Amino acid sequence: MSLRFTFMTAQDAHTIAQWRYEEPYSIYNLDAASDGYLQEMLEPRSPHYSIKDEQGELIGFANFGTSAQVWGSEVPALYGENNIITIGIGMRPDLTGKGQGSVFLKAILTFTREKFAPDQVRLFVLPFNQRAIHLYEKMGFRRVGSYMQESKLHGKREFIEMSRSLEKNTGEEVYNSFS
Repeated sequence: MSLRFTFMTAQDAHTIAQWRYEEPYSIYNLDAASDGYLQEMLEPRSPHYSIKDEQGELIGFANFGTSAQVWGSEVPALYGENNIITIGIGMRPDLTGKGQGSVFLKAILTFTREKFAPDQVRLFVLPFNQRAIHLYEKMGFRRVGSYMQESKLHGKREFIEMSRSLEKNTGEEVYNSFS
């Protein structure tokens, strides 16, 4: 499967906001009634990319920088200290849990390495999401800490921080284009 990465468009952001995950993953549903998601998904300083398959179907997205962090940031930015980039990923709900996560994540890691050239990537995942944690560990991520987030919508919740080196080409080229 070859995947294409493009800057997020308003149309793709609206489509993603309509995606609905089943329990217990419904926490990942966006509030389609709010315009806040659109502003964040179209912010170029902490960019979101649409990910499409060979037929041009939107199958997921990846976001980079402060938009992928679990704490707030007043100024959107791409990199953290020590050339570390934070990534966030989302796959269309009907595609999750079907064994395609490795190909999807490999493409995102390859894109990240070639587009942004970080030394390391990190991500945050909720502890209940064992399916994602298993995939991340299989793909070389290691647990490096945790972070407690407090929000009006979800209350207090823990996120596991995971990271992985991207210092060298690992031969994971699986996407064919990006812009």
